[in-house]
Amino acid sequence: MFMSMADQRTVVTVDGLAGTGKTTLSKLLAKELGFVHMSTGMLYRTVGYLALKESIPRDDEFELAKVISEHQIALVLADDRSARINLDGEEVFDLLYTPQVSEATSEVAVHRKVRESLVSAQREAFPSEGLVAEGRDMGTVIFPEAPVKFWVETEEDTKVARRLQQIIAQEGEISIERRRELEQQMQIEIHERDRRDQERGLAPTIRSDDMVLIENSGRSIEVVLAEMVSIVHSKLGV
Repeated sequence: MFMSMADQRTVVTVDGLAGTGKTTLSKLLAKELGFVHMSTGMLYRTVGYLALKESIPRDDEFELAKVISEHQIALVLADDRSARINLDGEEVFDLLYTPQVSEATSEVAVHRKVRESLVSAQREAFPSEGLVAEGRDMGTVIFPEAPVKFWVETEEDTKVARRLQQIIAQEGEISIERRRELEQQMQIEIHERDRRDQERGLAPTIRSDDMVLIENSGRSIEVVLAEMVSIVHSKLGV
């Protein structure tokens, strides 16, 4: 197990497009290392959630930045040492992972004023803890000097299957017709979201040259995690 100090914390970044499994891998990696898992995508999801809740146009970056300033959005440490999100003092984690919020999040996250409003909250979170920081620009924008950076990739069909499993878990058993409808919807949404995230002019979700590629299709989670842990040990010399 690694130890971290307030004045010399270690940050491991895990980036990738939506649906690649980077959240699951990051949580397991953090547990293995004794670090805090921090998914900063929760911050952007909270803005997407607020945009839907308060009927704010998702192309209006000034109104979106304003709503951020009007609410208290905070990363807090849960009992399991993972980062959770509080909105005005209330935990909203379970409200942030619907298809509607996912789509809104991708749209609001492209705006400069939105991203600038959330940078400090990410960089300054949990200063006394080692971090596994997971997101879409952790290694390129938020923690560019991190000593270990991962980029997780997954085939599109695998993304659709994983997202479908999440929805079924929420809705329970569904009909064959509903399943087909969801699959078609997810294929369109995932393809469009990936395109936007990769092509946006501000902080696009891309793999930098110093990121280690992790292929997360067709292999067990145990095998992929073992690979990541081995790389961290090698790069940190411990």
